[in-house]
Amino acid sequence: MKHHAAYGLAMEDIDAVVVEDSKPMQTILRSILLSFKVSRVRVFDSVDDALEASLAEPPNVILTDWRMEPTSGYQFLRLVRHRHMEPLCYVPILFITAHGTRPLVDKALRAGAHHVLVKPVSPSTLFKRLQWLMADERPMILEHSGFYNIYGIQKTLDEQAEKLQSLAGARLHHKIAIQKRAEVEEVVEEEFDRAPKVEPDKKEEIFAGVKKGGTTAKHSAAARHIRNAEYVKSKDLKLH
Repeated sequence: MKHHAAYGLAMEDIDAVVVEDSKPMQTILRSILLSFKVSRVRVFDSVDDALEASLAEPPNVILTDWRMEPTSGYQFLRLVRHRHMEPLCYVPILFITAHGTRPLVDKALRAGAHHVLVKPVSPSTLFKRLQWLMADERPMILEHSGFYNIYGIQKTLDEQAEKLQSLAGARLHHKIAIQKRAEVEEVVEEEFDRAPKVEPDKKEEIFAGVKKGGTTAKHSAAARHIRNAEYVKSKDLKLH
């Protein structure tokens, strides 16, 4: 196992290659990198030109777009990571793309990219990513397929995918529970609406919270007796 080509370097030691088919973006990236005081910046319009120059003089880091023709950034990554490309296969690759979807990021990282940045990228973000890259001690390993990749990246991405799937499942169960609750509440409301209404003049007389009739009538009489006794007592107190 071997570390990638930028590991442990200082920013001033970085030899960067930029692969970008947009002239304005080339200018922006070159300007940003030079402001970091890197050692050298080489800019190429196509993958073929960048690959030829990088094989002759391997850089420490490659920054490339994803969507390019005739050779895409993903194809460039696979070419670089092949074991026959040594020592170029150890060079870390950062994608800078306007299409940073989750499937794209997952595909890039599983194929051996070190990071994916979304356009427009700010100088501070790129600086932090390069600093992170130079401190990234994950070694490069040769897989059975004959391509180099980052050690442990497949397991990490699988664990993240599992967590996302569990989270999505939890959200779905929560949504279903809310729907079921709403359905139950709707049924209860309908039952209440269908219940017969009691007219005001037909309501049973209530005293002290107890209905008249049967056993409850005794309680009502007792309550009236206590009330009458308290009334007489209060009259006696007033007379004295």
